[in-house]
Amino acid sequence: MTISAVPSRSALQEACAVAGFDAVDAEPVRIAENEIWRLPNQHLIVRIARPGQWEAAVREVRVARWLADNDVPAVDALPVDQPVKAADRPVTFWKELPPHENGTVLDVVNLLKRLHPLPIPEFPLGRLDPFVRIAERIDAAATLSEDDRDWLRRRHVELSEQWAKRPAGLPECVVHGDAWVGNVARTDAGPLLMDFERVSVGPPEWDLVSTAVKMTTTGAVSAAEYTAARSTVPT
Repeated sequence: MTISAVPSRSALQEACAVAGFDAVDAEPVRIAENEIWRLPNQHLIVRIARPGQWEAAVREVRVARWLADNDVPAVDALPVDQPVKAADRPVTFWKELPPHENGTVLDVVNLLKRLHPLPIPEFPLGRLDPFVRIAERIDAAATLSEDDRDWLRRRHVELSEQWAKRPAGLPECVVHGDAWVGNVARTDAGPLLMDFERVSVGPPEWDLVSTAVKMTTTGAVSAAEYTAARSTVPT
């Protein structure tokens, strides 16, 4: 069943009823692969994940609670029995953030410096997979020519082989997996880490890749920002 075949508001209402919340005033925040809804009168956020992502949703809630236990500033998973399954989709519930904006590169680095030294938790996290769902997305892309699709498939294989043979680096630890300014919320109380879908065990260097790419390829991060962030990392 495709995501579009499931009436998302029905899934939202079903999940909220199970968890003890009222979805009558729900407002969509983002409707994409993962849907985000806001319940304004209850100051909470509802996240509806894709079908088949139950284990990932369980891990996200566990990671949020583990971060709270270890004093790492992060979004709060509500203290209810969750995830909830509705219309075959895992649904999770989160405390709504106060007014905020995206974090800075320095915020990202400072939060990673609090995350990476933590001992690996007892609950399963899985191994970092830099190529998660890449093959599926190449196959499903509707705007690619077959030549382009074949090139992307070959490139995917090449990069996977290079990743498997990468040189040894720093000791592995818990990594965020998708660390960039859009996954840090800067509030009046300070920056908070969010979006734990890719949290796993892997090389800590991976959490710096997004920032480096944004400097070298898109220009979204300036050389000055990158240099300032690097200066805070012990060598």
